Parts: sequence; C-alpha cells; structure tokens
Amino acid sequence: MMQVSSDKVDRQKAFSEPSTRELLRRLVVDQKALVPEVGNDGRIHYTLADQVLGPESDVGIWIAQMRGLDILRASKPKEMVMCPTHLRVDPMVQFECTKCRARNMRKSTLVEHLFCGYIEADSKFNKDGFLVCPNCKRPIKKPEELKASGVWFECLNCTTKTSTPKVVFTCREGHEFGTLDVSLTPVYTYEVNESVTSQLLNTLVLTPALGDMLRELGYEVAYPASVQGRSGTKQSLDIYAKAGEKDIAIQIAVDTKPIEPTGVISFFAKTYDIRPKLAILITIPASSDAAKQINAGYDIVIVEDKDGAGAVEKVKFVVAGMQGGPQAGVPQ
Repeated sequence: MMQVSSDKVDRQKAFSEPSTRELLRRLVVDQKALVPEVGNDGRIHYTLADQVLGPESDVGIWIAQMRGLDILRASKPKEMVMCPTHLRVDPMVQFECTKCRARNMRKSTLVEHLFCGYIEADSKFNKDGFLVCPNCKRPIKKPEELKASGVWFECLNCTTKTSTPKVVFTCREGHEFGTLDVSLTPVYTYEVNESVTSQLLNTLVLTPALGDMLRELGYEVAYPASVQGRSGTKQSLDIYAKAGEKDIAIQIAVDTKPIEPTGVISFFAKTYDIRPKLAILITIPASSDAAKQINAGYDIVIVEDKDGAGAVEKVKFVVAGMQGGPQAGVPQ
C-alpha cells in the first residue's frame, strides 16, 4: 500500500497549488526574480506574481508564505519615499529656495581656478566659447588648471545660492510633504534559495510531468512516496507507481556534475528492500563512469539527461519496454 511521505508536508501542500507551481517554475527554470515595480497606482507591485497568481491574489501573503517555507530569500532592502497620507511611493521631487520659497532652482558645478584660488560656477568661466577666469582674466588652456569643488543651487527668482535647498515631495494625489514628514518603506527583490533549487526543479517540473505520464499509462502514482519494504522499513522514493502486479520505483539525482556511485548505491538499497518490477534512476546531468560500473551488478535502469527536459520521454520509453513494447535501449 502506498503512503505519501510526511517529510516537508508544508512545502508539498504549497506545491500542490497550480498557480504556486507555475510561478516557482518560472522563477527557477527561467532564472527570474520577483522584482518590485511602481504601478500606476503608486504602489509596489511584483508584476510576474500578479500575472501568474491573478489580480485578486494577495502577493504579499504569498511571498510571506514562501519565505516561511525557506523557498524565497530577500535582497537587502531599498528604502523608498512614501507619502505618509496616501501611501504612494512615486512622489514628484522639487527643490525650494530657502529664502523666497520659489521652486525654480538651477544646479551648478563649482570649480576652483588653481592659479588664483577663485571659486565660481563653471558657467562663469565660459567667455565666448573660451575658458577664462572671471577673477584674474587668465585664459585656461588645460583641464588640470581647474578643480571641481562641489555643487550649489541658485534660485532663478531671487538669485540666492545654497548647497542645501529645501526638498519638497509632492504626492500624485496632490499632498505635499517634506523630509521630516516623509515615510520610508523597505522594498525587496525576491529570489529562490539556491539550497532548494534542485528540489524545486524535481518537484515543480520533472516529478509532476513523470506522474502525469505514468497516470496516462494506467498507473496509480504517488510522489513523494513512502513504501514499506520486505524488512518492514519504509523506504522514501521520489515517485512510486503501481498498476496491478507491475510497480515502478523512480529516484531523481541532481547535481552540477555527473552523479557518483553513492547515488546508485543508495537507490539500490531501497529497491533491494522494495523489489519493484522496474527501478529507474534519473541522473541529471549524467552518471559518472564509476557509477555506471557499479550499477553493472544491480538491476537498475539509469536514465541520463543533461537538464531534465528529455527525461519524461526517456522514462516512457523504458516503461513501454516493461509493458511489452519495442525497446532497444534508453534513447540518449
């Protein structure tokens, strides 16, 4: 009798939701992240999540759930200016003269003429297309004769100059507020934790696809599965399928390099106890030569696939052979 393993039940429950599976699939397979964007309503949106989960969903709650399951990780926050009244993060920013309160400021770069020490806006050194010091009247022929000394802002209404004009934020709803009233809200980019990427690839992409294929062939399928062996010990499998007297045990091994013999030995220990009619070990991206050699004495079918994309068809080919169909070796 098949029993679904209780390991990581919360994750499996989350993965059972089609929209969650699809969104995580896009993040993992397409190597994307949930990037915050400012919408027309002035609020932070995660467009990809909105598209997949639907406009009525609460993306914030979904993200919190995925973080609670250690599936998503957050980047360092970026603080965004928020209107304290309307909670929008898209205010217009203006500089206001500290004297006459006009909002008609011009920014200038201050430069120093090293020959005489005179400091003025860079525009003042331009005379009929040539650089000339307005103080000592000396022509400036080389860039190194000038040194940048900062910036200032000049009011075009009353000519007041300052390096720190007043900053005024104007909410798109018309509310004005200053730096003392501003609210800062942390905004994050979310990515899938590298520690669960391999598991997600198996759970979200390959395992369900294998399950669907086996069901189409008439099998009862469980994934992940816990199957009691002859020893009385329950053996955990990625997939276990059964149809009458025929049963199939499938394990998926994923790494950045060819799978070593330990992956074969571990799976053999399970299948020796369960004794399925067919035992399939899917190795992504491949199996090492040592793993293949040690498997020579075991009754395990190794299916290699560089990224898992072709594994379903290869397994289907193997299962067809067990059912009596033509088979001349696992396709590469």
